[in-house]
Amino acid sequence: MQLPKKTVIAHRGVHDHGTPENSILAFQRAIDIEADGLEIDVQLSNNRLVLKHDINDESTEELPTFDDFLTLIQQTKYQGFLLIELKGAEGAQQLYQALITRHLPNPVMLQSFWERPLREWRVLDKEISIGYLRHYPNRKCWQLAKEHVIQQVNLDYRYLPLRILVPWWLPTYWWTINRPTVTWILMHLPVAAVITDNVKQAVKYQKGN
Repeated sequence: MQLPKKTVIAHRGVHDHGTPENSILAFQRAIDIEADGLEIDVQLSNNRLVLKHDINDESTEELPTFDDFLTLIQQTKYQGFLLIELKGAEGAQQLYQALITRHLPNPVMLQSFWERPLREWRVLDKEISIGYLRHYPNRKCWQLAKEHVIQQVNLDYRYLPLRILVPWWLPTYWWTINRPTVTWILMHLPVAAVITDNVKQAVKYQKGN
């Protein structure tokens, strides 16, 4: 999968001014301001795929589901990039099945901090793009890349100098870019993509290049 350079990805949608993160409204707002991509957190809770970042004991009954998100993508005819993160080690197969049954035309990447979902997805699909989510690189990046499990390593921007430790042929998406100076600098470098809470700011610098 090859996206345009400096792709702007809305981190959990646009969730300022009281709009909850990972809500359908947050993703609708990101679509409305023409974000290049949407980053979404999904976790398996009580046999439901819900949109939620933290794994804790809070009730998930009232939360939107992954199916709700996919319905929004279909109804709005949004054509942008979908960066789908699975929180925790459970639910990889359920997430994949829910996704492919929709037959979306969007470019998609599945990502996780956990190795197990990455390997499960690769067994299920030899072609789908998979990213290893890390704060900073480790040896596992090289192992998963050499085994063709992942096509990408997505890193915390604070560890930008450690990019040299990532397999050189793998693209990197940087998270979570919010400070104006950091956004400006990265948008003037040949980065693949930035994941940000401040989509308007990133799009402004993107269009200014």
